[in-house]
Formats: sequence, C-alpha cells, structure tokens
Amino acid sequence: MKQKIKLRTQMTALVFIVVILAVTTTFVMIGIETSNNIKSQERDRVLQTAKLIAVDPVVVAATDEQDSDTLQQFTNQAMGITDADFVVVMNMDSIRLSHPDPDEIGKEFAGGDETPAIQGKEFVSKAKGTLGLSLRAFAPVYNAQGEQVGVVAVGITMNELNEIIRSNRIPLYLATVLSLLIGLIGAVLLARKIKQIMHGMEPDEIAALLSERIAMLESIKDGMLAVDTKGKIQMVNKEGKRLLEEMGIKGELKNRHVDDVLPVTKLHQVIAWNKPLIGRQVEHNGLTLVMNEIPIQIKGKTEGAIATFLDRTEYNHLNEKLTDTMLYADALRAQTHDFMNKLHVILGLLELEDYDQLERYVKNVAGKERSATLAMIHQLKNPILAGFLLGKKSYMAENGVQLEVSCRETIPNTSEKTNQMLITILGNLMNNAVDAVDQQPEKRVQLSMKYTDGLLYLELTDTGKGISEERQEKIFKQGYSTKGNDRGFGLYQVEDYVQKLGGYLVLTSEPGEGTTFSVQLPYDTQEDVMND
Repeated sequence: MKQKIKLRTQMTALVFIVVILAVTTTFVMIGIETSNNIKSQERDRVLQTAKLIAVDPVVVAATDEQDSDTLQQFTNQAMGITDADFVVVMNMDSIRLSHPDPDEIGKEFAGGDETPAIQGKEFVSKAKGTLGLSLRAFAPVYNAQGEQVGVVAVGITMNELNEIIRSNRIPLYLATVLSLLIGLIGAVLLARKIKQIMHGMEPDEIAALLSERIAMLESIKDGMLAVDTKGKIQMVNKEGKRLLEEMGIKGELKNRHVDDVLPVTKLHQVIAWNKPLIGRQVEHNGLTLVMNEIPIQIKGKTEGAIATFLDRTEYNHLNEKLTDTMLYADALRAQTHDFMNKLHVILGLLELEDYDQLERYVKNVAGKERSATLAMIHQLKNPILAGFLLGKKSYMAENGVQLEVSCRETIPNTSEKTNQMLITILGNLMNNAVDAVDQQPEKRVQLSMKYTDGLLYLELTDTGKGISEERQEKIFKQGYSTKGNDRGFGLYQVEDYVQKLGGYLVLTSEPGEGTTFSVQLPYDTQEDVMND
C-alpha cells in the first residue's frame, strides 16, 4: 500500500516551492535590471571618456601632427586612470596612431564600425576587434581650425563587462540564498502551526471525524441549533429542522438571526453571561419544548452557543393523562378501603342482628356521601376538576389528611388545555401540602375557589410547620427540594404553568403557622357540559 505523504511535509514542500518560484522570479528580474543598468552605465562611461580624451590639447596636437609616440604615452596613462581596456587614436584614414599593443600601431582599425566617427559623429557600438568582442565609444578629434583630424576610440571588452555584472550580482546571490533559507524555515514553522491548529490530525482524519460528527448530530433525537457570537445561525441538525418546520419555520436557516427563527431561546444571554441554561420548558407555535442552552468555548473564549430542544408536547399530554389515571386509581383505592371499613360495620351489625341500628347507619353513610358529592357537583360545573378534587379528597383522607373544599361561586367549565394545567397546578400544590402536614398533629388542607369576571381565584392553606424566608426564595427554583433526589420540580412547574396562563402566584408563610398559596388565573369558560 502506497504510504501517504503527511500534511506537514506537503505544506512545507508547497510553501517552499512557492518561495522558490517567487525568489527565482525576483532574482531573474532584478538580475536583468542590474545587467541593463551596468551596461548603460558603462556605455555612458566609455563615451564620456572618449569625448574627454578627444578634446585634450595633447591629443589634439599629437593627432594633428600624427605623433604616435606622444599619443601612445598619453593613451597608456589614460587607460590606467579610466580602467578602460583600450584607448585608440586613429587618423582620418582609420590608421591607428596608438594601441595597447604597439605592434598594432600603423595598422587599420579593426571592426569596421568607426565610419560614422570619421564622419564626425559620437556614438557607442559593440564590435569585435583585436582584443575580442568589446563595447566601444567613438569621438571625433578637431584641431584649432575646427578641422577633423582623427578619432578617439575607448572600449571595454565584453568579458570585462560580464565580470563587472557578475561581481555586482554577488549580493543578489547571497540575498537569494538567504531568502530561500528563510522561506524554508518559514514553511516548516507554518506547517507546524497549521498542524497544531488541526490538533495534529491529517486531512483525511479530519474529514472522517467531521463525517462521524455530522452523522452523530443527525442521529440525535433532540433538535440542535448553533449560533456565532452575533446570534447568526451556523448549524441546524435534521431533527432541529423538522421541529422548526412543525412550528412553521421553513427556508434557509444559515446566517439568519436566531431571534427571528426561534425567539424563545436565550442564547444571547448565554453568550453574554457565559453560563448555561438547562432544562427550560418553553412554548412556541403550539409546541412545548425543553431547551438546554450552552456556550461554546474555545481556549477560554466564548465563540458562540448551542441550543438543544426536545418536543415535550406529546410527552406532557401523556404524562397528564397518566397523572389523571393515577389520581383516579388512588381515589378508587381510598374509596375501596373506606368502603371495606363500612362493610365491616354492616357485617358486624348483621351478626348482632341489630337491624334498626343497621338501617340508621346505612342511611347516614349514604346521605353523607351523597350530600358531599352533590355539593361538589353543584358548585363545580367543571366535571374534570370535580372528579379530580373528589379523587384527591379520598386519597388524602386515606393518608390521614382532611381536605376541605369550598366554592364561593359556581366554577364554570373551561378548555381541555386549561383543565390540564389547572389540575397540574392544584395537584402539585396539594402534594406539597400533604408533605407539609405529614408530621403535624392536625393534618388539614383547605382549598377555597372563586370565579369572578373571567378570573379564577384559588387559595390553598395547610396546617404545616411553615416555610422560612430563606427557603421561600429558593422553593420555586427547578430541582430545589429538601426531600432528596429526583424532587424539586412540582412548585417550579406550578409557577411555570401559572405564568403561561397569564396569572400570578403569591406565597404566604410563617414558621409554625402553616402556608398559604394564592393563585389568580385568567379562566376562559365553555358551555357547561354538566347541564346538557
């Protein structure tokens, strides 16, 4: 199997290749520019030298007189001063009057490019002479009468010129090598840094991990939504999209503000406070959601937040039905025990053959049960609430707790949703009251109800030991309980449901004097089904 090249090696090689290309291109461009500048400078230098020599009085006089000795001596000195490879003076017939090689004096100038100078022009050319290919400048020589008497040629061989160019490129070579070395070090450090950012993982490992994470997110039964620090949605999983669609939220979600999509979230607070919010129950567009909102932290810095939300609508509905069933079962059990006690009395009277007392007892029991039931039904036109209270009364009686229910006004029927929430509120308050009076000598709970102008007033009082001010501040917090684990949700749910119905809840308690919960709720009535 072919071994894969590691990311660090690939990054180092790629960056170094880019550096090589960049540095090489720069070197070539600078080298060409340097070469052109040096050639231009040398052209100007040899031309200026030729022009200066051509006007020197010694050269003018010696050329006019064809004095080769004087010209040879002068031009040798001039070559030493100007670093020219040759200085040649010729007459109007292109015959050399001086030359670095004395044997060439008296011979015709080589190269054939001196003709324009014979005609009085100053110029620079490149031609091959006795010293090889060279760059040479020509300047005409004029005597005192203004007549042209010769030409001065000053030149530098191309070998020398190329040597000058090479010597000027040495710093460029060093800079190039240094740049490549720095580029290599930078490539290695960059590759190492990228590797650290990627937590030492290779691209294929990251791709596999990402695929796994996506699969995990899509398989989660909770909806999930992630936002950045500005509240813009960056990710929504499959279940989250489904729940949002159920709430009527469709279309592209990415980069939309979370408050425009799911305003019941508190992700902006989670980001601002850098603290999670766990187990919040909210309602939105017909769905009851349980939300967990957690900040996203990277190296100690908050970079966004995640919200998970679970649809509890059906769960709550089933839970409420189960609660009703359990209450009904408790009521039946309590009534069964009570009925068995009465049967024992009847059986005893039969064995004693005290039929008169038996008749009075049966009439008395039947009358009490009937009067209590009729009184409850007469005042409560809400059959669900009436059934709940009758069952609760029997259940509490079985536990030795006396429940007194009073209705100062007729309580009309209401919607199923309000009934379910009302029963949850009363059930939790009564359960709390039963716990409160458990160790008290007098175990009594009083419930007073009143309906006026669309408002339902509830007042539940127990004879418990009361609640301290310190506990009163904590009692409605989710999970707070003095009864151990898996408790502390009843009063939290009571307050939550009261708020959802648009009402308010007041707690009044003094240690040793019992506790009173006062509730006011908006109460939408329906047609009284008990009168149908």
